[in-house]
Amino acid sequence: MNQTIISEAFGEHLALITADTPFAFEIDSDTFISELEHKVRKYMYSLWMDAQANKLANYLEKKQAAHFAQLYEFSYGVSMYDNDQSLSSRSDILAFMIIDKKVAYKKRLERIRLQYKRFREICELIGVEDRKLFIRYFEHSQKVDYETLRKAVINNLTLIGERYWRDEKMKEEHARYSLNT
Repeated sequence: MNQTIISEAFGEHLALITADTPFAFEIDSDTFISELEHKVRKYMYSLWMDAQANKLANYLEKKQAAHFAQLYEFSYGVSMYDNDQSLSSRSDILAFMIIDKKVAYKKRLERIRLQYKRFREICELIGVEDRKLFIRYFEHSQKVDYETLRKAVINNLTLIGERYWRDEKMKEEHARYSLNT
């Protein structure tokens, strides 16, 4: 499981629920969609990715031990490589490489968990019926009526947009701060 698979699943589910509606989704179509429909689908995609993030994080956590074990397995025998190789046989450098990989893996898990947290926070801010619908479709991947889902997204467009905008601004601010230090 990875983000590409989750993204592809969104496309398949969207095609499924828009079939036989005026909003039919076709991958190879040149059909024009309105700016509103574009925004709705953009936020649906973001909500889908956020809601599915919990499953991805759980999967990665299960694979974490095996991933870390592979890092150590890789380090065995590296000392047999010729000095021409770009990989160092020095154990201290290998240790730093392993530590960096572990830190990066944990940061990735944290970032993915934050995506899911964002989805849950959005759900807490919307009405009960819309929340149930969002959880059913975005988190549990159940088929729902597209027009009902679309209406729920439109009703909450401002709230959803502000939440994603705020996170984007925080990310930019963090990047700017990181460049200055």
